[in-house]
Amino acid sequence: MYYNFYLTVNTFVFGAYSVLVFLTIRLFRQRGLRATSSRVLLTLSISMYLVTTGFWAYSVAFVVGATQNYIDPTNREWTNFFSRVTTPFKLWNAIVLVNINISDGIVIWRAWVLCRRNRRLFVLIPSIFLLFTVSATSGLITLRIFEVATSPFSDKSLVNYVISVLQLCNMTTSLLSNISATAIIGVEARAHRRVVQHSLKRTKTTAIGILFFLLETGGLYCVNGVISIISQLIRLPYGTLNDLLLGVIIQFAGAYAPAILLLVNARMSQSGAETEALDSLPTMASIVAQSSKPHENLFRVPASGRGGKTPVLSMLQFTGMSSLELEDIFSRYSPTAETTRSTVLNFSRETPQDMHSGLNLGEENAHCMRDFDYV
Repeated sequence: MYYNFYLTVNTFVFGAYSVLVFLTIRLFRQRGLRATSSRVLLTLSISMYLVTTGFWAYSVAFVVGATQNYIDPTNREWTNFFSRVTTPFKLWNAIVLVNINISDGIVIWRAWVLCRRNRRLFVLIPSIFLLFTVSATSGLITLRIFEVATSPFSDKSLVNYVISVLQLCNMTTSLLSNISATAIIGVEARAHRRVVQHSLKRTKTTAIGILFFLLETGGLYCVNGVISIISQLIRLPYGTLNDLLLGVIIQFAGAYAPAILLLVNARMSQSGAETEALDSLPTMASIVAQSSKPHENLFRVPASGRGGKTPVLSMLQFTGMSSLELEDIFSRYSPTAETTRSTVLNFSRETPQDMHSGLNLGEENAHCMRDFDYV
């Protein structure tokens, strides 16, 4: 009964995950793959889906073998089949944890893109936790490969205890990584909302909506990690609750990145794909600090920027029919040289306010970094 319930739920979630991946691929095909970040995200999404597909297919074989062994334990052919699929199935349980590592890395990358330069050092905190997660996953896979190559470990052996500890450490460090990365996004979202509210007397913009949407989904992803840890501590007559929920947890981790992309794109479409001319956080803070008229010249920029390109006006800029590039969604939350020069034309030197807010004009002019350089 346990295994049949596991396979039923796992299959239902896998079907939804398959539809989600199909929609993501179609969206990328429609909008193009000119950006490197878009190609990387598509590759990672497909790779995680293929790993999940292999895990689901092997789950079917495992449940079939377990059911046959339950119906007729004396049937030697069925018993041998169940024995052959049991140990490799444990290896698959370790391999699919790679999806969690990749999803954690995507969350950290998003936090790094959204974080201002003078705060990017804080991204080291989730990165260190991610390093521990990757180490625990590598150890699990190594031990499971050794088990397949030799013989199954005894339930009371020291190696089996080490495996249990590594599984718990994997989920714990993954949760801590996501909590810290989500906290960074939350700090940036609140800071952006305060600046917009003070400068433009507005509390609702598309940029703010996207930021807090990322914060909410990050919190939901953290809940997934909490469930993973708790389920490992709940013992059942056969294994733990995590054994039944692992397939769902893994598929949720794999679906997280493409789901966010589709939902953000849908949110942009619902908003009419309007351009939100919201200046970067450091630039806007400097204008407010120096000018008695915060709104004056805030949006007066040349018709075209360097090289005939339209200057980046906002931290989140939407264009109706542009190609789908990840930097259009995330990286424009960061200050750019074009934004600084086009918006603050008379800003010729660094002020104490600039240093406090993290804007270094000399560094901006020296590097002249474009938006996608942050990705």
